[in-house]
Amino acid sequence: MLKGMAILMAFQLTGELLAAMVSLPISGPIIGMALLLVWLQASGRVDNGLASAADGLLTNMAVLFVPVGVGAIAYVEIFRQHWLFVAIAIVFGAAATIATAALTARLLIRIRIARVARQT
Repeated sequence: MLKGMAILMAFQLTGELLAAMVSLPISGPIIGMALLLVWLQASGRVDNGLASAADGLLTNMAVLFVPVGVGAIAYVEIFRQHWLFVAIAIVFGAAATIATAALTARLLIRIRIARVARQT
């Protein structure tokens, strides 16, 4: 699991460095996650340590949202005043996230099928 966390942190650091050096409007962790996706697709397998670290993070995902919830309470008055805009942003944000994930999964499945077809 330690090796997996080191891999995750290395990709996040790489993303942060790229974002800072190139002045990209995308956060470093997002860039690092995209680089990790490319690396996983190129290697064609998931390292056992990385899988263990990811499983550990996913198991405790609810705990990771506690600071966000506490921080949101500090802005409860703004949420009360602009609840409609917040609700619209949440609905459209969730829909965009689901659509993006589905399209990405579809694309990656097609790439994987094409790679297997070339090998046989």
